[in-house]
Amino acid sequence: MIGTQIQVRGYHCDAYGHVNNARYLEFLEEGRWSFLQSAVDKEIFNELGLLFVVVNISIRFRKPIFPGDEIVVRVENCEYRRKSIVFSQSIHRDDLLCSDAEVTFVLLNKEDNKAVTIDNQIIEIFQSLLETNA
Repeated sequence: MIGTQIQVRGYHCDAYGHVNNARYLEFLEEGRWSFLQSAVDKEIFNELGLLFVVVNISIRFRKPIFPGDEIVVRVENCEYRRKSIVFSQSIHRDDLLCSDAEVTFVLLNKEDNKAVTIDNQIIEIFQSLLETNA
């Protein structure tokens, strides 16, 4: 599975010498943006009048990450609900799982800022992104 490679820098770390827990959120966000980039480049969501809003993130920290590590952030699955989508994401160092997360977001209609129903068109877009990033 393809993922977003990130070089861990010293400024990502806290006084204990490992990546600060808040940085995991940034790494996960970088991975999501990379995952979505082809759709963003084609302005698919803009043409549909949709905005992304993260409404919940649940992270499990499994192994520490240190300066100099090269990590890979992946979007591994999408779960489609009535008005939200849940991304399953992971952060790996070599083949070691360092963290995994579930990120729930909604798509808002740009005009009224109300969550849209996740219909077949949206599901097809995300399934295509999963296949492209596989």
